[in-house]
Formats: sequence, C-alpha cells, structure tokens
Amino acid sequence: MRIGYGTSITVPVSAERWYSEINAGRAFVRGQNIGALAANFNEVQLFNPLASGKTITVYRALCSTAAIDGIYCRTHNTALATLVGNGINLQSGGAAGVGELRTAQVGALDGTNVTLLLTVANTPIERFSVWAWQLDPGEGILLTAANVNIGLSVEYYWNEV
Repeated sequence: MRIGYGTSITVPVSAERWYSEINAGRAFVRGQNIGALAANFNEVQLFNPLASGKTITVYRALCSTAAIDGIYCRTHNTALATLVGNGINLQSGGAAGVGELRTAQVGALDGTNVTLLLTVANTPIERFSVWAWQLDPGEGILLTAANVNIGLSVEYYWNEV
C-alpha cells in the first residue's frame, strides 16, 4: 500500500482482511452493558441462528467488568433469553447481520467453560483478537463475569460468510 511519494507501510495480513470484510459488507459489531444483579451472573452471547445459512468468525471481543473479577469464555449452543439485536454492519448503510447478540442474568452459568481471564475494574481488555472463533449455524459463544453481582460490558466484532 502506498501512502505518498516514496513512502510505504506494511499492513498486517489480518488487518488487511478485516478492511476487506468491511468493504464487502460482511463485518459486524454489537455490544451491550449489563448492570449488576444480586445473586446472578451476567452473560453476553454471540449466537449464530440455526437457519442463518452463514458461518460467523469472531474477529475480536472487547470486555470489562465493573469490579476486579474474571471473565469466562464459554461455549453455549442455545440462544440466551434476551435478544439485544442483530449485528450492525460496519459498512455504513449495509444490511444487518444474521448474528445475534443475546444476554441473560442467571443464577448458574450456562454452557461449557473454555477459559478464564482475570480483569481489573472498569478496564477494557481484548478477550479475543484476530480471528479467534468460528460459529456454524446453531452455535454460540458467551462471555460472562466469573462472579455474581458484577456489571459486565462486552463488544463482539465478527464477519459472516
């Protein structure tokens, strides 16, 4: 890529692909904040509906907790109770995605644990980066606070093909 006369830069392949996905109208984002609720875990899920006919690849996820805690990454192939909405196309004016952002406040954690990452209060962390997860139709992934009564904020970035 040329920027000016005699000046060139190197763009990482992963960033170039993400730029291409945005230009093609296949890149999406959606996020949600959930306040603390006594005796409940907060969960935020990216879910690929069974009838979507698409494969979702998670590019990255950003998250934070309202207190010093941890964030679990869990697989869960059942849609959570509350639909926040479908993915917002990063190509301004583009069609919405099929991927759904869903939330729940539950007394026991849903799904199967994959990993745990410790957090500092109100400090965003990149939970996944650079093409971290693939969801076929009917599959979901969720991020959840490790303890009850902890506020949670999550943003997922993904593409659909």
